[in-house]
Amino acid sequence: MSSEKSIKISARTKRTFISLEHVLRFLAYAKNLGIPVDSMLAFYNIDLRKDTPKPGYVPGHIWEMIIIVGVECCKRLGDELGGFNAAIGLGNSFLGLWSFIIEKSDTLGKAISIADTYKTLHADTLDIVTRHRPGYLDIIITPSFKNPDAYAHAADFYLVLLDKLIKHCTGEAHGVTESVHFQHAAPKTPDLLAQYRAVFNCPIYFNAPENLLRIPTNALNLPLVTADKLLQTTLEQRARDQLKTFAEDNKDFEAQARCILRTLIANGRASKEALAESLNINPRALLRKLQSTGITYQSLCHEVRLDLAQHYLTQPVLPLAFIANHLGFQDPQSFSRWFVNLTGESPSVYRNRHSPIIEL
Repeated sequence: MSSEKSIKISARTKRTFISLEHVLRFLAYAKNLGIPVDSMLAFYNIDLRKDTPKPGYVPGHIWEMIIIVGVECCKRLGDELGGFNAAIGLGNSFLGLWSFIIEKSDTLGKAISIADTYKTLHADTLDIVTRHRPGYLDIIITPSFKNPDAYAHAADFYLVLLDKLIKHCTGEAHGVTESVHFQHAAPKTPDLLAQYRAVFNCPIYFNAPENLLRIPTNALNLPLVTADKLLQTTLEQRARDQLKTFAEDNKDFEAQARCILRTLIANGRASKEALAESLNINPRALLRKLQSTGITYQSLCHEVRLDLAQHYLTQPVLPLAFIANHLGFQDPQSFSRWFVNLTGESPSVYRNRHSPIIEL
């Protein structure tokens, strides 16, 4: 695989992230393997702070690029199972607070539930869902990566980590996993396949529809040897605070942008550049931060303009031509088409429905 092909990243519609502390642990592990991490990052122009929506997190596409380059480096060192072996080398410490909360639960079933509740503490670069079937529970792993190598090695990485975490929590050295399923093909040589078997100690299936660990239902009641209710309560409070801060920061930025844009539109100065200047950031950073809250500049403009339009239409003294011009439309007809497209009714109908009742 050529270097150019290795770092090609497909466009994604969902904004993802991973905790910076986890990325730094991964890079420290790579350094211990002899991979020239600093020069590698510089060569591929990888900046952990670039496009970051929030301090303490790394964007998912940057993390994907690091994995792609890391897998390529491992192959050059003779390691075909880079993601698999990284999970073994890093262990539960890579998962940080997320794994600490999980292992302090009292039963395996509750631990899996906790894992689902707080998974975004670690990253949003993979989806973890559980599916109950008669007699067993599936823990399904779906990385967000578009690059096939990154996707396959990430699946290896997290399935190994979760299986090891379950063994650690339950004290079951041979594990309780009934079977492991991988979407990627089986390794090319028997010795590589033997490594999978040695780690999982259960049937392994490749070319499967999903990446998953299958757990027998009766294992969900197993008590955890690592249980500590008091510590878990403390850790959960910390986790809730972190998740709340993350959500509130995004909400605060969007509310601030919405308020400023409202003023800019009312003054006929609405533009990405003007909004970015008012927020003291550059236009590209503005678009990235809005995207991290799940909204685009265009949709935000539509929402704010509509809010203003509906407010103006409740003022009988304001002609449609004035409202259209005030909101940046060339003529009342353009304004009317836009309003109908968003609300399903014309400005005049909306005005009539919301006109104040005058008592005689």
